[in-house]
Amino acid sequence: MNQPTLFDLEAFTKFENNSVNDPYWDQVEIAPQQTHSVGGQIIESEFPYKSVGGQVLSDTLKSAPQHDTHWVEKYWVERGSNKYWYYRYCWMVGRKIHRRYIGSVDSIRAKQRKAAVEIAISDGQPPREIENLIREQRS
Repeated sequence: MNQPTLFDLEAFTKFENNSVNDPYWDQVEIAPQQTHSVGGQIIESEFPYKSVGGQVLSDTLKSAPQHDTHWVEKYWVERGSNKYWYYRYCWMVGRKIHRRYIGSVDSIRAKQRKAAVEIAISDGQPPREIENLIREQRS
C-alpha cells in the first residue's frame, strides 16, 4: 500500500507535463506594445494604435444624456381612495433627480406653467432658469 504521508512532499509535487507545443504560436507576430519593457516608454510614431479617447467621436464625449436632461412629468398622489394628478418639472444633476412642483392637472394656471416650462426646455434654457421661472409664476 503506497499511501502518502503528511511529510511526503514528493507525492504532492510530482506532476506530468502533458502540454502540447503548437508551432503556430511561435510564428505569430508580436504587437508593438509587447516589444517594450513594462517601464519602457513608447514613442507615438512606433505605436500604430491611438488611445481609446482618440477613437471616440466628438459627439460622444459629452456626458450621458440623462445627466443633462430635464422634462415635465405627470404624476399622481393617492389620498384615501382618490388619485390626484399633478405636473412637476424634473431635471438631473449627476445621478440625482431634482423636482419642482408645477400644479394640479385640473388647474388652468398649472397648464399655463407647464406650457411655459416646455417652451423653455425646447428653447434650451438651463434647469436653474426654468426653476426660477416656475417660482416667479407661482408668486
